[in-house]
Amino acid sequence: MSESENREAQKKGLKQRVEDWIEKQIHTRDEFGNSLGNLTRRTQSWTQTNMHTAGVSDLVLRQRITTLCKQLPTLDRDQVERAAEVAKNGNYYYRLSKGLITNPSPVVKLTPDEKYSLVAERERLFSQRGMLVIIYTVSLAAFLQGHVQSSINAMTLYVETVGIDIQEQGGPQSNGADPNAQWQLGAMNAIPFLMAAFPGAPLSLPVNYCLGRRGALGLSALLIIASSIGSAFARTWQQILGARIVGGVAMGIKAVSAPILASETAVGYWRGSTILAWQLWVACGIMVGFVINFVIAAATTTLDSAPNPDLNQRGARYHALQWIAAAPVVPSVLLFIAVCFCYESPRFYMRPGTPNYNLERAFDILLQVRQTRLQATRDLFLIWWSTQEEENRVANKHDRNRNENVVHPEYHNGTRVKSQYKDSTTLISGLTYASLILVVMRLSVDQFKPLFKSRRLRNALWSSCTVALAQQLCGINVFAFYSNGMFSDYGVQTSMGYTFGFGGVNFFFALLAMRSIDIIGRRRWLLSTLPMMSCFLMAATIAYAVAPQQDSGDQPKPRAATPQSIAGIIFIYLFAAAYSPGLGPIPFTLASESFPSKNREAGASVAISINLFFAGLLTILLPRINAVFQMAGTLGFFAGLNLVAFVLIFFFVEETKQLTLEELDQVFDNPKSQFAREKLTERLPLIWKKCFPGKKKNTERRHGYDEWALEDREPTHGAGAASASPSDWTPRP
Repeated sequence: MSESENREAQKKGLKQRVEDWIEKQIHTRDEFGNSLGNLTRRTQSWTQTNMHTAGVSDLVLRQRITTLCKQLPTLDRDQVERAAEVAKNGNYYYRLSKGLITNPSPVVKLTPDEKYSLVAERERLFSQRGMLVIIYTVSLAAFLQGHVQSSINAMTLYVETVGIDIQEQGGPQSNGADPNAQWQLGAMNAIPFLMAAFPGAPLSLPVNYCLGRRGALGLSALLIIASSIGSAFARTWQQILGARIVGGVAMGIKAVSAPILASETAVGYWRGSTILAWQLWVACGIMVGFVINFVIAAATTTLDSAPNPDLNQRGARYHALQWIAAAPVVPSVLLFIAVCFCYESPRFYMRPGTPNYNLERAFDILLQVRQTRLQATRDLFLIWWSTQEEENRVANKHDRNRNENVVHPEYHNGTRVKSQYKDSTTLISGLTYASLILVVMRLSVDQFKPLFKSRRLRNALWSSCTVALAQQLCGINVFAFYSNGMFSDYGVQTSMGYTFGFGGVNFFFALLAMRSIDIIGRRRWLLSTLPMMSCFLMAATIAYAVAPQQDSGDQPKPRAATPQSIAGIIFIYLFAAAYSPGLGPIPFTLASESFPSKNREAGASVAISINLFFAGLLTILLPRINAVFQMAGTLGFFAGLNLVAFVLIFFFVEETKQLTLEELDQVFDNPKSQFAREKLTERLPLIWKKCFPGKKKNTERRHGYDEWALEDREPTHGAGAASASPSDWTPRP
């Protein structure tokens, strides 16, 4: 065989190995979490294993099908039975549809369209065409978020026009010595994020109850329009601060509602990639926002202008600030228009005990966002099944006897029915606005109450909040919020051009997470990128420290265009590249997917509030931190915090890839201490042996904790070892 043929064979072999690896990653956990599957292939949580609650009999399944058909008479029973069978044995029908089973005798005879769609939903990212309008709406909401951030960033260059004179005589703008002005700038820039954390994110609960997910996005668009126009006509920094309070509340509502809308309508196999649209288009909004700000600065001839110590609200710099503040109005209007054509989340209409419960409307939406009627019916049945299990647990907890024919205690297809579980003094919602508000507030409070009581919810909250905090610990928002000043300190005169490059790197490298976030997984992406991020920041710190300095007033700063300063900027870009596919999209992904429908807004709002609160805290403190520690000290500090974030994620964050929202109950319904212990006693020694094998190379692969938690296992040391560590468990034959 010739050398060229050998190279070609090696290329084919590598391509085949990559394809085989992707295939393995996609189907490693097929049916592990299927709540309808049989006992040898279904998910078992710690509770189910030890309380002997696993398993669904055919009798119960038929009874539930009968109940669903009674509650939604437009459904054909044969159609529901077909869908339930496909849901119960999803992997079998996928392989049958793909032709991997040669002699099938299926219970359900699939049509060619159904076979094609069952294969496509697992192997193609955008196989559900009805999802495109939802992805477009969520992307616009995210783009608006990024554009607002870039406007806040760019307005810091012109703050002297509204009464914040940071620089002293001849001092550099970003490192001036006026502490009061620095605190004023920090407060003005931090208030949107603090208001988004509270009350914005918690307010998403009552707003979602009243208006739905898409209605919440429409309301946030209107509030941001008002905030942007108010900022544009502000004369003082206090007026801008007041306008940003309104915009911050809108940001909080939108940050909770948009990822939830994406997660609740996405196919489980590609949910991460769908929610990724949020972070991807936040990055795009930042990048395009910098372009727009650059154009505005050029049009107002302020690119090379210096701050005027005399307050001038008629000059070009004030006009530049006005246009930059008003620029988010355009994407806000586009978002409001998109909301008018967007579908609501079907799960919004399938939550028991709410005024919005309407199975018929939920099914109509599923018919629009799924490729075939079989898929729509299957998803309707699975979502409905999970709500019944949840309601049964609540009823059992309160020692109530439940009638099988009553789906939920308060509402049936939009009509209130008599409840045997609720207090007779409960107001009937809808008769008056006051009663509706009271019911919505009660439902909102009821969502928050169990977050710290239930282990399943507590674990989900712990994981999502850990990743949300890690995003702020990594230091990315040092550049997202203050990149103009930071790059200027780094010896770059044309700061807007370099911040545009930073936004571009953030956007394009986030594309790497498409598909891979669902194939590689959330946890693996985080643990792979955080060490690199720490190294890149430390390299940038060293480059800044050794760069030739020049005296420029208050503090020395590196000379522009030196090899050291250019190397520092390259390392910062590499840091952004490592951040984009990992810690960029995953915090909002976990926040929106980790909680059951009954507590989804509450859990997501807490996690996102943590994220936004620390973003606001960082924003208000960073000008002063940078003035005291200078660029090298600031970057070195965040390089160390990246390692702290790595440790937190390694010990406290589970994997959630390729499972439906309902199946995630099984991932989080296991003791968190057991998860951390497995990582400490099993995973770390295994990693050490792989890195330093010594004389005996131990390449044996142990099951990951997430795989162990999702598989039905037996203890190797007797039936009483139910609480043993994952290493003591072996798969059933």
